[in-house]
Amino acid sequence: MFGNLRIERGPDWQVHVSTDSWMVATLLVVALLLGILLASTVCYYLTRWIMLMIVSQLARKEGRKWLVAAERHRVFHRLAPLVPAAIVFWAAPLLTGLTFPIIPALGQPLAILAACFMVVTLVRAALALRDSIEERYSHFPSASERPIKSFLQIATIVVYLVALIAIVSIVLERSPVYLLTGLSAITALLIIIFRDSLLGFVASIQLAAYDMLRVGDWIEVPGFVADGTVIDIALNTIKVRNFDNTIVMLPSQVLLANSVKNWRGMTEAGARRLRHAIHFDVDTIRYPDDRLLAQLHEAFDLPLAVPDDERRTNLGLYRRYLGAWFRAHPAVRRDMPVVIRQVQSAAPVLALEICVYLAEIRWERYEALQSDMLDHAYGVVPMFSLRCWQPDRGTAVMQ
Repeated sequence: MFGNLRIERGPDWQVHVSTDSWMVATLLVVALLLGILLASTVCYYLTRWIMLMIVSQLARKEGRKWLVAAERHRVFHRLAPLVPAAIVFWAAPLLTGLTFPIIPALGQPLAILAACFMVVTLVRAALALRDSIEERYSHFPSASERPIKSFLQIATIVVYLVALIAIVSIVLERSPVYLLTGLSAITALLIIIFRDSLLGFVASIQLAAYDMLRVGDWIEVPGFVADGTVIDIALNTIKVRNFDNTIVMLPSQVLLANSVKNWRGMTEAGARRLRHAIHFDVDTIRYPDDRLLAQLHEAFDLPLAVPDDERRTNLGLYRRYLGAWFRAHPAVRRDMPVVIRQVQSAAPVLALEICVYLAEIRWERYEALQSDMLDHAYGVVPMFSLRCWQPDRGTAVMQ
């Protein structure tokens, strides 16, 4: 019935099956293949169900948010195919013991494919774990101060390299040590290929170590048309969204090799500087008479009159008035310097510079406050018998 079916065990404990009947051999091969397929399928679903049930129970406990993130990114779903792949790998040598044509020759390639599939499965699970780590870390308060995306990208490159070495070793049936010994011969080539990644990695370490850049910082990089908010810090690039909503991609090493203005200090201090120079016609600067002093005393609820030994020019009175007005303004930080000073001007005029700090860092609100304050500063100039200089006309014009 079985056509001289013979079952022998070799010295390596491998079972060899032979028969003279093609029908019996065909049935054996089909049964073996179906058995491997059925065992793999059953073990896959059983392992997946048990694993997900355990993970789901553990994720409900307090302090297991990292496990919830891993479950959300399907880390354990991607690990489940390891079991059927291992079953195929261990069952593949059974095919080599058959005398059926072609089928014995498929045993070794099937084992190699199963081993390669296990490596790929581990890589996919590692990438999902990377994404879950990045998501969980993003909820920490220090995430914007110490971004880890560049380090995760380095880990991704390492995972890919290890997987490549493992797959090549499996296909060539050589030890990974054999491949690593020959890796030194192509080190220079690898450095050339991964030059940008290595430079970016070093730059990322320095940026993180010295806390030079965070996601959300407003930076300006001269020469690279970058003036906006940092929205992403990767291994090789820094992504900046400019205020015109354009996106600029900067190499990481650029921030170390060039001067970069970071406005984070302004944000942390909660104050933004208003700095503006008003240019005056020097011919209008004089000592005020009693009539002008009376007009100023009547116009402003401020003690502008001073003793004779502290006589001030109309520009000095204007400077004193502006200092008092800015200090009394509710939007000005009085715990920071309020300076109204004369500065050197390139034009043949006298320049008075306003330098104060506003308790408003939002762009739209800051610009509105700044404009209102400067409108007032320019608007009261004629009341002090002063004239502003307009360089575009080349003449002094009464305001």
